[in-house]
Amino acid sequence: MSESKAAPRKSDAAPTSATTKDGADVNCDECDTAARLGLSTEQGAAVTRDASRAMGTDLSLPHIEAAAKIFSLLGDAGRLQLVLRCIEKPQTVGELADATNMSQSLCSHHLRHLRDQRVLASERRGRHIFYQIDDEHISRVVRDVFAHVTHD
Repeated sequence: MSESKAAPRKSDAAPTSATTKDGADVNCDECDTAARLGLSTEQGAAVTRDASRAMGTDLSLPHIEAAAKIFSLLGDAGRLQLVLRCIEKPQTVGELADATNMSQSLCSHHLRHLRDQRVLASERRGRHIFYQIDDEHISRVVRDVFAHVTHD
């Protein structure tokens, strides 16, 4: 019987790197993240550099990807409505579905994505799960966006 060799898992392999035009080394995880964002390695390095400078802290391309996912989630009017309802007070899936005229299935689907990205948090109370804003950062982002769009 012959032994089949399993391909090494990505985490088992030694990290490889690429080099940008300016000579900076970037590991392949950064290359993969850049590709998922639709960026070249050079663009990924530039975005990371600019974001780090603007925020005054050292950021990585996965940080950029996480921020982009949150903005994408909030860019959907239905999900934004769920977030706005949860800013008011913690609510159950049933309450949110009724208030937004969504099916419970669709509402749960959106809530899962919002929870996965830590926009919303869930808490079980007896038989019910209540959804609320994960932290004050999200509340401030949403409030600041509405302050911006209503500012003359």
